[in-house]
Amino acid sequence: MDQYLTELIDRMNDTSDWPPPPGVSSSTTISWAALREAEKLNNTAHIPQLITFINTEKDARRRKSAYFTLAHIAENTDNREAMEFLISRVTKEKDKYIQSNILDHLADLEKPAGTDLTPLVQAVKSSSWQVSQSAIKALSRSAEKTAEEALLEVISTSKNEYALIYANIALATSGSPASLPYLVKLLEHKKQDVSGTALSAILKLGDASYLDLFREQLENGKNKFTALHGVIKYGDEKVVPDLIRRVKQLVAKQRAIEAISTDGKTEIIFALEFLVQHVAGNPEIKKLYELLTGKKNALLWDREKNWLQTFRHHFIV
Repeated sequence: MDQYLTELIDRMNDTSDWPPPPGVSSSTTISWAALREAEKLNNTAHIPQLITFINTEKDARRRKSAYFTLAHIAENTDNREAMEFLISRVTKEKDKYIQSNILDHLADLEKPAGTDLTPLVQAVKSSSWQVSQSAIKALSRSAEKTAEEALLEVISTSKNEYALIYANIALATSGSPASLPYLVKLLEHKKQDVSGTALSAILKLGDASYLDLFREQLENGKNKFTALHGVIKYGDEKVVPDLIRRVKQLVAKQRAIEAISTDGKTEIIFALEFLVQHVAGNPEIKKLYELLTGKKNALLWDREKNWLQTFRHHFIV
């Protein structure tokens, strides 16, 4: 194997500067820097070398580092050979923590049609929860029908909330409309993380025929932010009253937490972005604007106040 890869793996396992002194971040250590370096690799010439290394290396820690490196090259280059090799290693490794580690990496990799997912499906049935739950996650991003079938079996039979959560998340990228009836059943689950991930998967896999479900969830469900996304995605001017009502609910009292999406928007901002498209000829939307900029303004987060200030000209016409 290239000297560079050998030295990289050595640095990934270097503990000479551990633990860091009090007040010093772990991000200053040799191993942390090596891991971040490995995450960025995209040289496919490294793949056969790492495969050979893994097949012959006896030290589990060094194999684990090689798996980490190979998985990131596979992700950065969408390399099928590396992905399929990682799948094949799930049954060859006997340590449950290494198996789980490989499976966690596989969750981030695209698995196109024709990929043999048998080792992953078998791992879902492992007696080790670490392996089983990581295997469920590993079935994400799979185009093979066997992935969806295995995940539907999980949500049909499992009582473990984490297994259900991971299966819902995986179905969002590996499922089809055939999964929707199973996911709908989970909307009444007592654990909000289960019902929430089920609704998120429905949002990914569903279509406009599920608008009424999202409207009902917005009114009475436990996962209103996701439901709001569904109402906006599939709704038209007919859902304006739903959104106005939801905004009023949100400003009925001071919110304890500023819940934001990955793009930094709150529920109110998402609702207003939709409502501003229908403000012409709708006095109720203008009244909502007046409420938010007047009586309820103190209950808004700064980003919401800034949004209203930026787009005020759309409401004052």
